[in-house]
Amino acid sequence: MQPVPPALPLPYLLRSAKVSDKWILQNMIWQFTWEVGIALDLRLFGYAIFRIGLVLLALGLQLQVRPLIRMVDVQFILVMTSVATVGLGIYLTSRVMGQLVMRLFGVLLSWSQFQVLERDGVILGCALLNSYTAHCELAYVFVAPPYRHQGLGSRIVQTLVQQSTQDIYLACKPEVVAFYEQQGFLVQTWPELPTSVKRCFQLFRPHPRLWGFPLYFMRKATMGSASLSLEAANLAESP
Repeated sequence: MQPVPPALPLPYLLRSAKVSDKWILQNMIWQFTWEVGIALDLRLFGYAIFRIGLVLLALGLQLQVRPLIRMVDVQFILVMTSVATVGLGIYLTSRVMGQLVMRLFGVLLSWSQFQVLERDGVILGCALLNSYTAHCELAYVFVAPPYRHQGLGSRIVQTLVQQSTQDIYLACKPEVVAFYEQQGFLVQTWPELPTSVKRCFQLFRPHPRLWGFPLYFMRKATMGSASLSLEAANLAESP
């Protein structure tokens, strides 16, 4: 295992994003998605469009069959089924459109949740650390191409780890598992994840839409969470 780089030295600064950073952040996330996430997005949206296609097919079959049915009761059932199918189609379509908009422009709404790496007023990279009740979620660790291979990604991760008081979880592709292992993260299987973490990673759960596209879940136990666990254990053992 390679040594972990220390926290960010001056003149590097890892700070919360400002409103003036949001378009720079959005461009970085577009590039991140193109480099890392495009294959996953194509699978997810392809599966969603496939489901919409099945709904349209079911609706078409219902419309074809209905004129052939003479029984009033059966026609009523077919009409209600068609209405329900249309409703399902509208719901699935609106959901896909909402997800697409968030994929393309979501950072413009959630920019305040990001951390940016800055040097001399220039933003070099970013990361997202979402904090929940019992854990944190790390995502979108990105360094702009001209500044890569200088250990900045490692320093971003380590700085966020040092600042967190909760266990940190992430989902990643196999290519970057070794990088996060160098930062102290350990691979966990889906059944090993706490229920609260599974809710956050519901999109990445084992599912036929992800067949042939392996994703790894990883966990980093922070010093803060470890000390809280030790304190709780000591209290439980005390008379």
